[in-house]
Amino acid sequence: MNAPTSPFYGWKLLAALWAIMFINLAFPTYGLSVLDTYMASDLHLSRMTLGLTYAAFMSMTGIPAPLAAWCIHRFGIRLTLVGGNLLLVIGAIAMATFVASPTAIVLFAGVIVGTSDAIGGPVPAQASVTLWFVRHRSFALAVLLSGAAVGGFIAAPLLDRIVAHSGLGWRAGWWLIAALGVVACVISMLFVRERPQDLGQAPDGGDTQAKADSRGALGRARARVHVTSDDWSPWEALRSPTFWILMAAALGFSAVLTLFLALGISQFEDLRHSPESAALALSVSVLCGLGANLGVGFLGDRIDPRVLWAVCSALDAVGAFAVLDARSGAEMYVTAALLGIAGSGCMVCIVTLLGNYFGPRAYPAVFGTASAIQSTLGAAAPIVAGYWYDHHGSYRPIFIAGGLLCGAASLALALISPPVLRPKPTGSGGTPTFDIVR
Repeated sequence: MNAPTSPFYGWKLLAALWAIMFINLAFPTYGLSVLDTYMASDLHLSRMTLGLTYAAFMSMTGIPAPLAAWCIHRFGIRLTLVGGNLLLVIGAIAMATFVASPTAIVLFAGVIVGTSDAIGGPVPAQASVTLWFVRHRSFALAVLLSGAAVGGFIAAPLLDRIVAHSGLGWRAGWWLIAALGVVACVISMLFVRERPQDLGQAPDGGDTQAKADSRGALGRARARVHVTSDDWSPWEALRSPTFWILMAAALGFSAVLTLFLALGISQFEDLRHSPESAALALSVSVLCGLGANLGVGFLGDRIDPRVLWAVCSALDAVGAFAVLDARSGAEMYVTAALLGIAGSGCMVCIVTLLGNYFGPRAYPAVFGTASAIQSTLGAAAPIVAGYWYDHHGSYRPIFIAGGLLCGAASLALALISPPVLRPKPTGSGGTPTFDIVR
């Protein structure tokens, strides 16, 4: 008699990774938008400093991503998550205790906390989901990213309330982030498992005796959504022209998202909205982004995410223009909702496409490189916007440029095709090698 099959661990793992994303990505990313405003008032920081801090943070969520990919291969996903979240604890404690100068703020809130997100957040978490899910990959990745959206919806008003009612001011917010970082470390150690084969399981819950059925279901999914059957190496994926087209398309939504997170509250306050309503608008954006996460994730297993990304990028262009003149309360909330839907939808699509197009073996290096490029170039937007505001009193030209980039990305995504590999002539050892078609 066969031994009973263990329940598929992937869904439990996804719940653990969701909690880690809730902490590691959401509270620093969305919380920094709130804490920056209070720090600016208390420490008399310029808008340029605010933009530079958030730019450093966003850059460092991506620049060390190739290091995160190396850590995954060297130490495994679990230890990579633990190490990254320990950095979050260190950076948050520094902010909560002694940091007071602009330079220290950029170093600890920007560089250290940003690096913690690169190593302890999306790169290892998404690599894990790519290993555990194939047929339901888009939905699983959307659920994972929803952790950041739910966390962001909670983080902004929660930190605003803590700062407003705590005798420690904005430093109390950093103490909360430090405590949550400890929780993320514990979750990583207790619940993260490396790959389904370690538990005698297969991706999506199929057992090792049901591979034929899994292949059949996967084949039916491929008829609707391109999922590569080629074994891409990281180097082959990074040489693909399609990869670089995707990176160019990501620049638009990355710039608009970074601008809105870093300076959206300030922009709404400049349009005579109260700080409380501006913070609520950010929460509305995050909540609508959560709906977009799940909706796009569900559709992404049925409609190629490239098509969905083109639609979301077009919506992002509209939002980038609308944020400049959202003078009524209704206009502000609708604009925030549109930007949340577009930004979250674009994010689900890119992380899914990279897995679908290049496969799980290449995913950590491919996503790490993509994250480094995307965050570095996108982080320039708030620096430029802060400089322009300090000298001209407006963010208008920078948001317009971001909107135009999103429009161009939408068009490019509508025109490209999935990448494939083709066999090279058989080598001397009789083993076929492969070259890139596109």
